[in-house]
Amino acid sequence: MTVALKPAPCALPPTTSFHDAARLTDLVRIFDEDVQLCLYQRSPVESITRYFAAAGEQGLLGLGFRLLATPGQPLDIPALAALPGRDALVQDMAYLLEIYGELLGCPQVGMRLEVLDRAMCPRFHVDRTGVRMLCTYQGQGTEWLSEEATDRSKLGNLAQGMPDETSGLIRNPKAIRQAPPFSLLLLKGTQWQGNHGRGAIHRSPTPDPLEPCRVLLALDAIW
Repeated sequence: MTVALKPAPCALPPTTSFHDAARLTDLVRIFDEDVQLCLYQRSPVESITRYFAAAGEQGLLGLGFRLLATPGQPLDIPALAALPGRDALVQDMAYLLEIYGELLGCPQVGMRLEVLDRAMCPRFHVDRTGVRMLCTYQGQGTEWLSEEATDRSKLGNLAQGMPDETSGLIRNPKAIRQAPPFSLLLLKGTQWQGNHGRGAIHRSPTPDPLEPCRVLLALDAIW
């Protein structure tokens, strides 16, 4: 999958247009000026699901990891417990790293695996990034809102401390979408060319105390 990576700056009004990618190659739609989120759904990998379940039961999930990785190069992740399914997990992360690296054309990628028992970013917000890839391996996936369902003037400090549900930010609670486990979610941030004042409006899901910890992989381009 070869991608031209030089989108021209634009001066379009804010939008959070969502593209549901039917094929992996459709992820290139994230470079469309009017697309802020792009989702590609994948089926869960049973061996990886069992790996995280076993690691959680044995207290071996830890806190995750952060590393600088090079697309196409073998991954060395000592932080991952040596349990059945580990190889499948490393192979999948290397696969996502290669997809993301080719898509963004970046020489290196900041990779982090978050093991969360609470919402990391519980309020709707926009990232100060270029294009980020997220994949939830365990637990509930990232939530997002479309532009027409959001009052962007109530984001962050503009909400004056009020919760999203009462500040007026969420115009239509039924419009909240959520990424399924193992899906690839691309989110465009405010640092992307021509995207100032825009960006994907998203948040971490509210954790369910009856569910295991949420395990989230995040990839960011390093230039």
